[in-house]
Amino acid sequence: MGLGTFDGHDVITSTVAITNAGDGLSQAMSIEHTELHHGDKVYVVLECEVTNVAFPVIKDTESLSRKHTLRAGVATIVDKRLVDSVIGEQKRKINEAKGVVSLPLEDSD
Repeated sequence: MGLGTFDGHDVITSTVAITNAGDGLSQAMSIEHTELHHGDKVYVVLECEVTNVAFPVIKDTESLSRKHTLRAGVATIVDKRLVDSVIGEQKRKINEAKGVVSLPLEDSD
């Protein structure tokens, strides 16, 4: 699915850059008091505001990417069950955009 055109160029990808989250999410943001341990996998939801939309050229193409810059507000850790289906769907869509298509498998039970 295309994202239209900008200045006569096709926009064929979309990205997100998050600011105001320390150093691009590498510095700590405040969250509710919690104790995490090495190797834990957590799911973080961010409230963000779109502060900029840019159209950088994709290397070695004449096409563009739609780059959204988001300003991070509040972050919270959520239970995997709340986001599992949307995370899985996003992974599927990203792979599909790269040309990787998964076939649905039926459970034998």
